[in-house]
Amino acid sequence: MTKKTAVFLLAAVLVLLLAQGGCRPAVETGEPDPFPGQQPQPGDTSIEPPKADPAAVKVDETGKVMILMYHVIGAEKEAPWKQTAANFRRDLLTLYNEGYSLCSLGDFVANDIRVAAGRTPVIITFDDASAGQFRYLTGENGKKEIDPECAVGIMLDFAEKHPDFGCTATFYINENPFDQKECWKEKLQELVELGFDIGNHTLTHPKLNQLSDESVQKELAGLARLVEQAVPGYQVDSLALPHGISPQNALLAVQGEYMGYRYHHRAVLKVGANPAVSPATRGFDPLRLPRVQASTVELEKWLNYFRKNPAERYVSDGDPSTITIPRGKEGLVDKERIKGKELVVYP
Repeated sequence: MTKKTAVFLLAAVLVLLLAQGGCRPAVETGEPDPFPGQQPQPGDTSIEPPKADPAAVKVDETGKVMILMYHVIGAEKEAPWKQTAANFRRDLLTLYNEGYSLCSLGDFVANDIRVAAGRTPVIITFDDASAGQFRYLTGENGKKEIDPECAVGIMLDFAEKHPDFGCTATFYINENPFDQKECWKEKLQELVELGFDIGNHTLTHPKLNQLSDESVQKELAGLARLVEQAVPGYQVDSLALPHGISPQNALLAVQGEYMGYRYHHRAVLKVGANPAVSPATRGFDPLRLPRVQASTVELEKWLNYFRKNPAERYVSDGDPSTITIPRGKEGLVDKERIKGKELVVYP
């Protein structure tokens, strides 16, 4: 063998070894890869990101979902219906670290949940439109700025640091919301621009079962009309019952009319209780949605429940066009509610 031939063979062997090494994962853990398949390279847009293996991330879209109910934010110390700003931040971080991501109430009711694979949707609601939920401060140049210690400011800051958590919630308001009367319209407009939702909590927060049918419709149509006047084209489509009490004529909580103005709610929320069932399952009723009171005690109780009972928790497949469930739970699925979506069952 000539020296030239030997050099050529050595170079060929080196190329072969490098090619084989490049096909091996950088770290071999012995665990199944939850995202199998070809991985896209930097700058390569021809390969779609691989879907998660549902078994590896324990997907179950028949599980339960927490709709959290907050009231006062920014109290000096926690009390029933009151939460400190620090504890609200703590709640967001705890939820994020335990695999939850925010989902809008509208997407939940429509069974159009859009959170990443392996994560659990959670819905945040605020009742009563108190000052600590959304407050403006006046900056040095006289421009209004969102108070970083109010609920909206805290959520925006958290979303900037944790963009995969999301930033959405529904504010259930009464007349004269958020206390700063001179700029309440501006606040409603900014809420919508920021991607938050506005819900109906009546004009004056009465016990609806003590009102006549006409007065119930005045309360509900009046608030919906007030919002649409402040934010032209925006339609309030959900109601949080004041005190958790339905009117004597329960249908009026869903739809009605007052002085020519019609309202229609596709979701009606109760006070407190427990997590809601999946919108893909039998028994889901958007007109009787339970909520979890977001006090330290109640929230921790339900977080601990799902830690001990992970099979009860909704876990997303990351694809809103499919409903993915483990084998054995097919009987829980409501075929009418998942029309237009593919049902995926995995072993």
